[in-house]
Amino acid sequence: MFRHVGQPDSAAADRSLLRAELFLLLAGVAVVLVTGFAAGGGDVASWERSVFRTINDLPDFLYAPVWAVMQFGSFWAIVGVGAIALLFRRFRLAIGLAIAGVSVYLIAELLKTIVDRPRPAALLTDVHIRGAVPAGAGYPSGHASVACALAIIAWLWFGPRLRWTFISAAVVVCFARVYVGAHLPLDVIGGAALGIASAALVGLILRVRHHGQVHRSRVSSAG
Repeated sequence: MFRHVGQPDSAAADRSLLRAELFLLLAGVAVVLVTGFAAGGGDVASWERSVFRTINDLPDFLYAPVWAVMQFGSFWAIVGVGAIALLFRRFRLAIGLAIAGVSVYLIAELLKTIVDRPRPAALLTDVHIRGAVPAGAGYPSGHASVACALAIIAWLWFGPRLRWTFISAAVVVCFARVYVGAHLPLDVIGGAALGIASAALVGLILRVRHHGQVHRSRVSSAG
């Protein structure tokens, strides 16, 4: 009895997640194409300039806490979260995190050479640079790409509480890259979309799923 009740629910949940992953993949790719084209034009639109000023002109006392969370978008965050997943013997999760994080980092570097958009200080005046002076091209934001890729993989795996913790950290990373003067809003939007698309693709390929759903499915089958 329990098997017949549990399996349809599990199958429906899996189909729903598949649709969500496909939507995230296609939407992410579309946003990357649109923002990449816009960023490659060389101009900074009035709305983008306004958003950048609003965030970049915020008080300096925010820098310390923002910097701490911003490390979630660094390359070392990929190593850190992957190591934690391995420590808890979540091997499929560790593989998903590693593939999504590393691939999106490399793709972001490739897109930087293609779009070749300068950093904010080269396009605008009176930019507040907080921390190290950023080098290289601006689009897309590698930090935003990595943070959003890791957050979406976590969203596929963890329950609501931890899921929203990772999502919130990714949002702060996107905010931080504009606040420290490293990126313009289009850079961050494109980077976030790239990370989301990459993680959704990895989820589709590796079938990364919330461990609670897997556990319930096994219990239902056993019943």
